[in-house]
Amino acid sequence: MPSLLVPEKEDWKERLDHKIDKKMETLIASEPGLLARIGQQARQQALQSLGLAQLQAELDALAAQKGELQRQEQRTHQAMLAVVRRDPINEVADGYLGSQHPEVSRAIQQRQAAHEEDLLAQDERGLAILRLRREKENLLDTIWLATAPPPLQELWKKLTELLGEERTQLQTTALASGAKGPSV
Repeated sequence: MPSLLVPEKEDWKERLDHKIDKKMETLIASEPGLLARIGQQARQQALQSLGLAQLQAELDALAAQKGELQRQEQRTHQAMLAVVRRDPINEVADGYLGSQHPEVSRAIQQRQAAHEEDLLAQDERGLAILRLRREKENLLDTIWLATAPPPLQELWKKLTELLGEERTQLQTTALASGAKGPSV
């Protein structure tokens, strides 16, 4: 395979990245709600495995009570504004903002991501999505590997074996192509 310049490798990465994104979109569209369902299940498992499920249930109950109080307060403010403006109450806008401590949010998101991968791995389309994500994450390395000289490819193979890493399908293909020698 001829050697590519860095801009050419970046261009190939972007092009292949785009193809992977399109395939993932197709998989996701073929079962609407899959990622939302998996995400919700992963969040529940994250809360459970962190020992936060009961505390989250308490927060949810408090949030419901608080929400009702805020809705009552907002309706009262809306009614007052409607009276002052002489407008119907349903034409007066309202809004609500809530938040969670960033550290707790981060912990839940990290654990949710791990559980999401486990749940995706239990689904046929989910497995395909995971494979595509992995290819995408390793795409730049794969392109460099495909254009590397054989001694560097061998070194890369030895290193991945030493680290216990598994090659992606594209990396295996790139290595097989490199074994045939450079193409014209």
